[in-house]
Amino acid sequence: MRVTKILQKPATGSVLTVMSGLSFFFTCMLLPLVGPAGSRAPDAGKNQIAFLSVLGVTFLLAVLATWLKMARRKEDQSPLPVWSLGLCAVCVLLFILQLTELLAI
Repeated sequence: MRVTKILQKPATGSVLTVMSGLSFFFTCMLLPLVGPAGSRAPDAGKNQIAFLSVLGVTFLLAVLATWLKMARRKEDQSPLPVWSLGLCAVCVLLFILQLTELLAI
């Protein structure tokens, strides 16, 4: 019951949005690990695992933030969480690009 009250607060969704934004910034810093130079490195497999792990955490935070904000939106008609939805879309795009090896070109 107490966890539900914390999740229903507007600040919780905002905090998760900020955390997902910071995590995305960290993901962008790791992007060279899986780029053209990083894909030819001796530890390219480990680099890919590290990048996908951080990208997964970013996506999880963005989905959580979006989910909480959409649930809150049903209650009080707050605005659509455009930035959280956009970050989810960018994360999915990066997953697709990485798994099809288009980032390493």
